[in-house]
Amino acid sequence: MCGRFFVAVDDPELREHILKAEEESRQQGLFDLPPIKTGEIFPTEHVALIVAKDFGQRRYQRMKWGFSGFDGKRPLINARSETVMDLPTFRDLVRENRCLIPASYYYEWMKRPALKQSIKNIMRDPKSTTLYMAGIYRQEPGERVPSFVILTRQAARGIAGIHDRMPVILGREEQRAWLSKGADIPAILGRAMEDIMGMPEEEPGFQ
Repeated sequence: MCGRFFVAVDDPELREHILKAEEESRQQGLFDLPPIKTGEIFPTEHVALIVAKDFGQRRYQRMKWGFSGFDGKRPLINARSETVMDLPTFRDLVRENRCLIPASYYYEWMKRPALKQSIKNIMRDPKSTTLYMAGIYRQEPGERVPSFVILTRQAARGIAGIHDRMPVILGREEQRAWLSKGADIPAILGRAMEDIMGMPEEEPGFQ
Protein backbone atom coordinates (compact mmCIF):
# COMPACT_ATOMS: atom_id res chain seq x y z
CA MET A 1 0.00 0.00 0.00
CA CYS A 2 1.05 3.63 0.26
CA GLY A 3 0.06 5.57 3.35
CA ARG A 4 2.63 8.37 3.16
CA PHE A 5 5.21 9.67 0.74
CA PHE A 6 7.88 12.36 0.65
CA VAL A 7 8.41 15.30 -1.72
CA ALA A 8 11.83 16.97 -1.41
CA VAL A 9 11.46 20.72 -1.90
CA ASP A 10 15.09 21.05 -2.99
CA ASP A 11 14.72 18.56 -5.86
CA PRO A 12 14.70 20.71 -9.06
CA GLU A 13 12.40 18.34 -10.94
CA LEU A 14 9.82 18.20 -8.17
CA ARG A 15 10.10 21.92 -7.47
CA GLU A 16 9.26 22.67 -11.10
CA HIS A 17 6.10 20.56 -10.81
CA ILE A 18 5.04 22.47 -7.71
CA LEU A 19 5.61 25.90 -9.27
CA LYS A 20 3.59 24.94 -12.36
CA ALA A 21 0.75 23.54 -10.25
CA GLU A 22 0.64 26.69 -8.13
CA GLU A 23 0.47 28.81 -11.29
CA GLU A 24 -2.39 26.64 -12.54
CA SER A 25 -4.22 27.27 -9.25
CA ARG A 26 -3.81 31.03 -9.66
CA GLN A 27 -5.15 30.86 -13.21
CA GLN A 28 -8.22 29.08 -11.83
CA GLY A 29 -8.73 31.85 -9.27
CA LEU A 30 -7.74 29.71 -6.30
CA PHE A 31 -5.76 32.39 -4.50
CA ASP A 32 -6.67 31.57 -0.88
CA LEU A 33 -5.51 27.95 -0.71
CA PRO A 34 -2.49 26.97 1.41
CA PRO A 35 0.85 26.31 -0.33
CA ILE A 36 1.23 22.94 -1.99
CA LYS A 37 2.69 20.55 0.57
CA THR A 38 6.27 19.30 0.51
CA GLY A 39 8.18 17.06 2.91
CA GLU A 40 6.28 14.12 4.36
CA ILE A 41 2.83 13.90 2.74
CA PHE A 42 -0.20 12.62 4.65
CA PRO A 43 -3.68 11.76 3.32
CA THR A 44 -5.97 14.77 2.68
CA GLU A 45 -3.02 17.10 1.98
CA HIS A 46 -2.64 19.00 -1.30
CA VAL A 47 0.21 18.04 -3.65
CA ALA A 48 1.29 18.71 -7.24
CA LEU A 49 0.23 16.07 -9.78
CA ILE A 50 0.61 15.58 -13.51
CA VAL A 51 -2.38 14.99 -15.81
CA ALA A 52 -2.81 14.79 -19.56
CA LYS A 53 -3.44 17.89 -21.65
CA ASP A 54 -4.44 18.23 -25.30
CA PHE A 55 -2.00 17.09 -28.00
CA GLY A 56 0.03 14.88 -25.69
CA GLN A 57 1.17 17.71 -23.42
CA ARG A 58 1.26 17.58 -19.63
CA ARG A 59 -0.60 19.76 -17.17
CA TYR A 60 0.46 20.25 -13.55
CA GLN A 61 -2.37 20.47 -11.07
CA ARG A 62 -2.99 20.74 -7.34
CA MET A 63 -4.99 17.81 -5.93
CA LYS A 64 -6.06 16.46 -2.56
CA TRP A 65 -4.96 12.97 -1.56
CA GLY A 66 -7.91 10.68 -0.89
CA PHE A 67 -11.49 10.10 -2.01
CA SER A 68 -14.29 10.51 0.51
CA GLY A 69 -14.56 7.31 2.54
CA PHE A 70 -17.53 4.99 2.25
CA ASP A 71 -18.11 5.31 6.00
CA GLY A 72 -17.86 9.09 5.87
CA LYS A 73 -14.74 9.02 8.01
CA ARG A 74 -11.41 7.70 6.75
CA PRO A 75 -10.51 8.76 3.19
CA LEU A 76 -9.86 6.15 0.53
CA ILE A 77 -6.22 6.69 -0.46
CA ASN A 78 -5.32 3.59 -2.51
CA ALA A 79 -6.97 1.45 -5.18
CA ARG A 80 -5.88 -2.06 -6.16
CA SER A 81 -4.64 -2.12 -9.75
CA GLU A 82 -5.79 -5.74 -10.12
CA THR A 83 -9.47 -4.74 -9.79
CA VAL A 84 -9.49 -1.08 -10.84
CA MET A 85 -10.87 -1.90 -14.30
CA ASP A 86 -13.81 -3.84 -12.84
CA LEU A 87 -15.08 -1.93 -9.81
CA PRO A 88 -17.78 0.69 -10.53
CA THR A 89 -16.06 3.20 -8.23
CA PHE A 90 -12.91 3.23 -10.37
CA ARG A 91 -13.44 1.82 -13.87
CA ASP A 92 -14.55 5.06 -15.55
CA LEU A 93 -11.85 7.04 -13.78
CA VAL A 94 -9.04 4.74 -14.91
CA ARG A 95 -10.24 5.11 -18.50
CA GLU A 96 -10.55 8.90 -18.44
CA ASN A 97 -8.90 10.43 -15.35
CA ARG A 98 -5.38 9.06 -14.99
CA CYS A 99 -2.60 10.99 -13.26
CA LEU A 100 0.99 10.71 -12.07
CA ILE A 101 2.02 11.42 -8.49
CA PRO A 102 5.67 12.60 -8.35
CA ALA A 103 7.63 11.92 -5.17
CA SER A 104 11.13 11.45 -3.84
CA TYR A 105 10.13 8.18 -2.16
CA TYR A 106 7.32 6.58 -0.22
CA TYR A 107 7.17 5.06 3.24
CA GLU A 108 6.30 1.54 4.31
CA TRP A 109 6.13 0.04 7.78
CA MET A 110 7.42 -3.46 8.55
CA LYS A 111 5.91 -5.11 11.60
CA ARG A 112 8.34 -6.49 14.19
CA PRO A 113 6.14 -8.41 16.67
CA ALA A 114 9.13 -9.40 18.79
CA LEU A 115 9.97 -5.73 19.31
CA LYS A 116 6.29 -4.75 19.65
CA GLN A 117 6.79 -2.01 17.08
CA SER A 118 6.85 -1.29 13.33
CA ILE A 119 9.95 -0.12 11.48
CA LYS A 120 9.47 2.87 9.15
CA ASN A 121 11.21 2.22 5.82
CA ILE A 122 12.04 4.56 2.97
CA MET A 123 11.20 2.97 -0.40
CA ARG A 124 12.85 4.52 -3.44
CA ASP A 125 14.16 4.05 -6.95
CA PRO A 126 17.89 3.33 -6.50
CA LYS A 127 18.66 4.86 -9.92
CA SER A 128 16.81 8.16 -9.52
CA THR A 129 15.99 10.87 -7.00
CA THR A 130 12.33 10.83 -8.08
CA LEU A 131 9.64 8.25 -8.72
CA TYR A 132 6.23 8.55 -10.38
CA MET A 133 3.25 6.65 -9.00
CA ALA A 134 0.16 5.87 -11.09
CA GLY A 135 -3.11 7.34 -9.87
CA ILE A 136 -6.66 8.24 -10.79
CA TYR A 137 -8.66 11.31 -9.79
CA ARG A 138 -12.15 12.82 -9.63
CA GLN A 139 -13.88 16.04 -8.66
CA GLU A 140 -15.90 15.52 -5.49
CA PRO A 141 -18.97 17.57 -4.50
CA GLY A 142 -18.12 20.59 -2.39
CA GLU A 143 -14.36 20.34 -3.02
CA ARG A 144 -12.47 23.14 -4.77
CA VAL A 145 -9.75 20.88 -6.15
CA PRO A 146 -9.87 17.30 -7.48
CA SER A 147 -9.04 14.33 -5.27
CA PHE A 148 -6.81 11.37 -6.17
CA VAL A 149 -5.91 7.86 -5.08
CA ILE A 150 -2.70 5.91 -5.71
CA LEU A 151 -2.87 2.56 -7.49
CA THR A 152 -1.22 -0.36 -5.72
CA ARG A 153 -0.01 -3.81 -6.74
CA GLN A 154 1.60 -6.89 -5.28
CA ALA A 155 5.03 -6.01 -3.92
CA ALA A 156 8.12 -6.67 -6.03
CA ARG A 157 10.11 -9.66 -4.88
CA GLY A 158 12.96 -7.61 -3.43
CA ILE A 159 10.74 -5.69 -0.98
CA ALA A 160 8.00 -8.24 -0.25
CA GLY A 161 9.59 -8.89 3.13
CA ILE A 162 8.73 -5.33 4.17
CA HIS A 163 5.12 -5.27 2.93
CA ASP A 164 3.04 -7.37 0.54
CA ARG A 165 1.75 -4.32 -1.39
CA MET A 166 3.40 -1.34 -3.09
CA PRO A 167 2.39 1.60 -5.32
CA VAL A 168 2.37 1.16 -9.08
CA ILE A 169 5.57 3.01 -10.06
CA LEU A 170 6.09 3.79 -13.73
CA GLY A 171 9.26 4.28 -15.77
CA ARG A 172 9.63 7.07 -18.33
CA GLU A 173 8.00 5.27 -21.27
CA GLU A 174 5.14 4.00 -19.13
CA GLN A 175 4.56 7.49 -17.73
CA ARG A 176 3.96 8.83 -21.24
CA ALA A 177 1.72 5.89 -22.09
CA TRP A 178 -0.29 6.27 -18.86
CA LEU A 179 -1.23 9.84 -19.77
CA SER A 180 -2.02 9.04 -23.41
CA LYS A 181 -5.48 8.70 -24.88
CA GLY A 182 -6.42 5.13 -25.67
CA ALA A 183 -3.77 3.76 -23.30
CA ASP A 184 -3.47 -0.01 -22.99
CA ILE A 185 -3.99 0.08 -19.24
CA PRO A 186 -3.41 -3.61 -18.39
CA ALA A 187 -0.18 -3.60 -20.44
CA ILE A 188 1.12 -0.47 -18.72
CA LEU A 189 0.31 -1.83 -15.27
CA GLY A 190 2.08 -5.04 -16.20
CA ARG A 191 5.27 -3.10 -16.96
CA ALA A 192 5.43 -1.31 -13.60
CA MET A 193 8.89 -0.89 -12.08
CA GLU A 194 10.30 -3.78 -10.04
CA ASP A 195 13.64 -2.28 -8.98
CA ILE A 196 12.66 -0.54 -5.74
CA MET A 197 14.88 -0.47 -2.67
CA GLY A 198 13.82 -0.23 0.96
CA MET A 199 15.84 0.73 4.02
CA PRO A 200 14.96 1.90 7.55
CA GLU A 201 14.60 5.66 7.71
CA GLU A 202 17.39 6.11 10.23
CA GLU A 203 19.98 4.43 7.98
CA PRO A 204 22.75 6.78 6.70
CA GLY A 205 22.26 8.16 3.20
CA PHE A 206 18.47 8.20 3.28
CA GLN A 207 17.84 11.69 4.61
